[in-house]
Amino acid sequence: MNLRKTALLVVLILSLIVPQTVLAAGHKIGYNYFGNAGVLITLANNSKYVVEAFGGTTVAVDNNFSVDKIVTDLENLIAAGVDGLLVWAPTPTLYPVISQMCLEARVPFVLNDKVPADPALQEMLRQNPYFVGGVAPINADYGKAIAEYVVAQGSKTCIVNTSQPGDPSDEPRLLAFTEIFEANGGKILDIVRSSGTDGGKSQVENALIAHPNPDFIYGVGPSFGIGAVQALERYNYDTIVVTSGLEEAVLNLLADGEIAMANGDNWICGSLSALMLQAFLDGNPLKDENGRAPIIDNVGFYPVTSEQVDLYKRFFIQEQPFSVEEILAMSGSDFDLAAFTKIIEEFTLENRMAAKVSEGKVTVEELEAVGINVK
Repeated sequence: MNLRKTALLVVLILSLIVPQTVLAAGHKIGYNYFGNAGVLITLANNSKYVVEAFGGTTVAVDNNFSVDKIVTDLENLIAAGVDGLLVWAPTPTLYPVISQMCLEARVPFVLNDKVPADPALQEMLRQNPYFVGGVAPINADYGKAIAEYVVAQGSKTCIVNTSQPGDPSDEPRLLAFTEIFEANGGKILDIVRSSGTDGGKSQVENALIAHPNPDFIYGVGPSFGIGAVQALERYNYDTIVVTSGLEEAVLNLLADGEIAMANGDNWICGSLSALMLQAFLDGNPLKDENGRAPIIDNVGFYPVTSEQVDLYKRFFIQEQPFSVEEILAMSGSDFDLAAFTKIIEEFTLENRMAAKVSEGKVTVEELEAVGINVK
């Protein structure tokens, strides 16, 4: 066997036994998004931004708000020849199916924005050598922050507007909110659950007939906050709306005073998951202290006030919170899990605005005028 044939054989063997081996620059990455909604598009665009910053290309598929389509759509992405997958899956029962599919196809995948809480599911995923990891917000703390806000306002009664039971994002928020709110004398009059695209508007309207003029409505995600505002348009109540999620429509309602409080992280997990996949495909997989693929569920968040909306839109909606130069620095042999974790720990509104000051895009005085201190 001549030297050329030997080299080709080595490359072929490595491609079969070492999933993270890089055989080409510029990766082709597939991702699914659940439907054409602001929050989901933002998450997807954050991933796309990172992939393209590294010179890669993306292939996207819209699930059209159908959980049943997710597996088929991911199969189609694999058939399209992607090098890796960014997976958004709202139902934990999908994880074993997706994992087996990617194992058989030898396609690396990362869980994007939602990760399983069940240790058995986590272990199952980590047994797959093509499982890159997963990254999600610290959802319980979202609910705690909302509860602490309404308790401080003296609120005692509410309607909750949320998704169907078991959602990996919404359910931890609701449980944490309930614990604190009820411990402080609060009463949840009704929990409205829906899976439609109208944010539960019609269901909340019905709940308001049975429970008129509650102190507030908690929209557990941004679409549910918007749905609550729309439902209240039929009534002359002084009910306030609070929500988690900072999509542009929520920011507009916050600025107009129709939402009293909102918090979120601009769906930065879309960027973080893409960084995890990029590291894996570049032959530098992120591993925890036990050599396992990391499953991270503590990405933080921050509130945005009505006075801060314009600046937030400018630097988180109209452009990305991280510059291309910053993204490209998040790579290489020195970019390990500790470095990745540090990015998560330092992802605050103040930190990102300080970076914009350094880039000459905003002044310290402009930030201080709306209550953001970056000194």
